[in-house]
Amino acid sequence: MDQENTKSPFEGIFKDKPTIAKKRYRVIAFMVDMFIFWLLGMVLGIFFGEQIEGEFGYSLNGLPALILVFFGFFLWPISEGLFGQTIGKRSFDLKVVKDNYEPIDMKQAWGRFFLGFIDYIFLIGIIIAATNKQNKRIGDMVAKTIVIKSNYKGKQNYIH
Repeated sequence: MDQENTKSPFEGIFKDKPTIAKKRYRVIAFMVDMFIFWLLGMVLGIFFGEQIEGEFGYSLNGLPALILVFFGFFLWPISEGLFGQTIGKRSFDLKVVKDNYEPIDMKQAWGRFFLGFIDYIFLIGIIIAATNKQNKRIGDMVAKTIVIKSNYKGKQNYIH
């Protein structure tokens, strides 16, 4: 029997099926983003802040504090809403998309961002993602998003 002509009846149903992002890469990408945010905060603190007595840190007020807040908004919800990625996600080839693999919108990006506080502060999101087949945290479930490897080239293409 010729092996080249033998195919599974399910082979080729999905072309370019996306890969769900692994939890470890999502956590490391988040840590990269947090490091970038911390680094900007430290630079602003060195030049414009007041050193906190007895600690390695700075207190920011006024415009420098506002710059840091706006940078945080750009780093997470705005960059995800516009590009589907933060700097950390881009460095690990991850992308946030809707459950149907289309690009997310700003509403979904802001929803993920605000629910991220619950996810990361209380570690609930990490626990839920660990027990979820698609590695979704609370923010992903509510916003109906999923994090995938970004080498995925568009929506699922069915072979006809």
